[in-house]
Amino acid sequence: MKILLTTLNAKFVHTSLGLWSIYQYCRGDYPELQFREFNINQDLDWVGGEIFLERAAVVAFSCNIWNLQLTLNISRRLKALAPQTLIVLGGPEVWDDPAGLLSRNPWIDQIIVGEGELTFKEWLAEYAAPAPRWEGIRGLVYRDAAGKPLRNEERPPLADLDQLPFPYPDDLRPFREKLVYYETSRGCPYHCQYCLSANERGVRFLPMERVKRELLRFIAAEVAQIKLVDRSFNCHPGRAKEIWRFLLEHPGRTNFHFEIVGDLLDEESLEILSQAPPGLFQFEVGVQSTHPETLRLIERRMDFDRLARQCGRLARQSNVFIHLDLIAGLPAEDYQTFGRSFDDNLAIRPHRLQLGFLKLLRGSGLRNKAAEYGYIYTEEAPYEVLANRWIGYAELLRLKIIEDLLERYYNSGRFRLSFEYLFPRFPGPFRLFEAFGDWWKSRGYDQVAHKVKDLYGYLLQFGAAALGDGATLANTLKYDLLAQERLVELPEWAGGSAPELQRIGYRLWQEAALRERYIPDWAGLSIREIQRKVVFAAFDFDPAGLAADPGREPARRRFTYLFVYRPQGVAAHLLPEEMIR
Repeated sequence: MKILLTTLNAKFVHTSLGLWSIYQYCRGDYPELQFREFNINQDLDWVGGEIFLERAAVVAFSCNIWNLQLTLNISRRLKALAPQTLIVLGGPEVWDDPAGLLSRNPWIDQIIVGEGELTFKEWLAEYAAPAPRWEGIRGLVYRDAAGKPLRNEERPPLADLDQLPFPYPDDLRPFREKLVYYETSRGCPYHCQYCLSANERGVRFLPMERVKRELLRFIAAEVAQIKLVDRSFNCHPGRAKEIWRFLLEHPGRTNFHFEIVGDLLDEESLEILSQAPPGLFQFEVGVQSTHPETLRLIERRMDFDRLARQCGRLARQSNVFIHLDLIAGLPAEDYQTFGRSFDDNLAIRPHRLQLGFLKLLRGSGLRNKAAEYGYIYTEEAPYEVLANRWIGYAELLRLKIIEDLLERYYNSGRFRLSFEYLFPRFPGPFRLFEAFGDWWKSRGYDQVAHKVKDLYGYLLQFGAAALGDGATLANTLKYDLLAQERLVELPEWAGGSAPELQRIGYRLWQEAALRERYIPDWAGLSIREIQRKVVFAAFDFDPAGLAADPGREPARRRFTYLFVYRPQGVAAHLLPEEMIR
């Protein structure tokens, strides 16, 4: 009798770690168990049809904040078409009020609460019995003969994670281009009130040697990215450093994403991480706020000065990609104090700053205090905050525009020199993005799609209007544009085409010494082939000099740069004046 485990992931590239773990833990004893993943971007009718065509006696759905309503829609339709199908839900989005969920959705038969591996395996054994007795399975919520929801005793978290097998199949080739989730621990030592992990106590770790073996499997399979879902990966600093060293000793093409505690980075950690090659490590650091009263109310312990110092050093002096998180809508943080948190984070110069909006997750401490803090939020998932005692809806809408510009501009990495020039010319980064956001919305740009190349012109228009002169900004934008892609025909604001500059190359590349100096790896290419891989561009000042001292207005003089485009990146070389005469 077929039993189907399924879920709707947020994206095609995602994997469902929890469901894979349950499947791998149970499938040896229950070969009739099947597993299929879908995603929320697929046609709902098609997904529902595929699940129906499985003709499973039991369909067990994993539910998260992004898929609960879709799951309820699909399961209701399935029950109408196949009334005999037993429908079971699990996952964090159904744990807070499972009895209420059963009462409101009569087509759902049972709900599993908490970690699912042991509970679902016991459930499978009971289901196979001639007369199942559900009352003995801890972590199960079910209906009595009259349809009334009954909730069994909670199941404590699994103490020994080594009981669980490797969560993925032996053949990892189908996962090569996926974002694969993996855990070396469960639990969190912190009690942040916006997070469901605050309801857990303690941290449980997989044995180190097992972790190393499993990481080697991912590396050998050339999986593109492994996202470790450990809530605070370096809460045990010695363990984290051992894993980082191990990954440095076993290079491959796999990128590893960690959620870390920034203020726990010590000097030894920085020394280890300084050896990382580009693309190996990505760190996500949940700052959320720097406002002391907000941190107190959300019970978040953090030494921000140390975090800023250590993460800033990593961003400047290593190849580790630094991603910081901020949350708008937290208690005691109004619009102005949020702006200060924004500036504090951008002062670190992370590679990415994510501006998120508070979600009042079911079962979280902040959700339980929603009335006290005056929260208004969407009743449907994702339960996003619309207003509270400290910040209004209009201000949050303004932050939405800033979030959009942050993603398009700063987080794209395409405008680094231009922002280094702009930041000192405004009271702070937040005021820059605030003014840019007002300008953006006044032109209706928040309502339409935009080509990437048009973004450069928009920033120039805004900057010229705000500063009274756009000449320097036009040069920095031109440099940023050429540092991203090869363009012979530049936009009008960047000077258009410059055929006289490109002709320089036909003379320069005839000299073996210059080839050896700038393009030693292209010795076998003809001049024509080389010209298709480079661009010469003139500037009214030295962009590298401005990067060293962005607060000072640069001296005006013509400088010529050679941009060399290789698959691994773009190199920019300042050419001596005598070379281009």
